[in-house]
Amino acid sequence: MSRPTHGLRDWLLQRAGAVYLACYLGYIMVHFFLQPVHDYEGWHTWLSRPAVRVATAGFLLAVLVHGWVGMRDIMLDYIRPLGPRLVALSLVGLVLGGCALWGLQILVLAAA
Repeated sequence: MSRPTHGLRDWLLQRAGAVYLACYLGYIMVHFFLQPVHDYEGWHTWLSRPAVRVATAGFLLAVLVHGWVGMRDIMLDYIRPLGPRLVALSLVGLVLGGCALWGLQILVLAAA
């Protein structure tokens, strides 16, 4: 093979991210089942806590990494010509980058 691959690293990143996503979603479901939030102030108060913001930022990062690795692997497997593959990967990167900016904006606004 002419270029180095990072298959094991990417596989581990995706699996570790999936475990984090499952734990975070489990926490969210249990927390809101036991202490439901019904208004904006409750959501803002909950999301403005530093530990929740850090955990949510980790969730956002895990979703982005999980999505990138998965979509990249699918495109590498099914889109053979280099040109269309680069276009598709660029579009996925732009969409995920936009999602990252949107998520960070929400986290920053929650801190205000």
